[in-house]
Amino acid sequence: MPTTTNRQRFLTVKREQYRQAKRIHGGLPNLFVAALGISLSRVPIPVRRLRPSLYRGIFGKKYPPGLDENEAEMPLSAYRSINALFTRGVKPQYRPIPAGTSQFLCPCDGTVQDVGRIEPGRSLTLKGISYTLDSLVPGTDVCLFEGGHFAVIFLSPIDCHRVFSPQDGLLEEVTHVPGHRLLVHPPYQRAEFPVYTLNERMVLRLTTGLGPCAVVMVAGWGVGNIRLPMAPQFRPRSAEAASKTWSPPAPLTRGQWIATFELGSTVVLLTPRQAGVTTCVCSNEKVKYGQPLFTYGS
Repeated sequence: MPTTTNRQRFLTVKREQYRQAKRIHGGLPNLFVAALGISLSRVPIPVRRLRPSLYRGIFGKKYPPGLDENEAEMPLSAYRSINALFTRGVKPQYRPIPAGTSQFLCPCDGTVQDVGRIEPGRSLTLKGISYTLDSLVPGTDVCLFEGGHFAVIFLSPIDCHRVFSPQDGLLEEVTHVPGHRLLVHPPYQRAEFPVYTLNERMVLRLTTGLGPCAVVMVAGWGVGNIRLPMAPQFRPRSAEAASKTWSPPAPLTRGQWIATFELGSTVVLLTPRQAGVTTCVCSNEKVKYGQPLFTYGS
């Protein structure tokens, strides 16, 4: 049973979540329309020939320049629902994966919100807000990442919403951390509402030849589910944290599909400490999965 203080804090965050959602959609009527659209995103569109014009209208008008149809695995008409289009794959030739390099690769398409070093004391600063590793990835041995590097990548609605392994290695464990769905868009992030601590997230812990890494999927407004193709039945709904461990650990190759956002949000990549690390991207840079984020041993 939550204490009165915890209950008050919970309600305060819920009110902020509603306030942010109403603001980004331009008022209460538009928020209702957006919420309805999210609810209907999985409903099949029965008339195949109508799908391309509908999808182009939705994404091209609201999120210019719209979807890159050439990259999609299938023609737009083949995606039966908006959710199917969100979770589409990309033709391999559009995402070449460098082989055998001492690099952590970008785990998703999106825009780099922040990139940097995990400071002494196991803290990192995201969009000017300080976080501890313990608050970001509870239940994880954060000593593994102290002094390492991080990258935060925001997925927009026109991005591919699949997430991929940043290196060859082993998938050890995934932990679901329940929480809120505050907006992860940079203009809405506030120190009194630290989204990467408060929001629901899925933490995938990997072991690689470059050391351990964590792929943290942070849910935001409108995100209905985070799915794992290697564990399709792992869909916790409890208010308590839940974990799944692979024994033996599941082998992964760099660029392998490991998770999916249904609708958009943010990925945080945590990498281990090592001398001579080169950062290959910068804040506000548009990135694609498979391109190098950090080069080790340079």
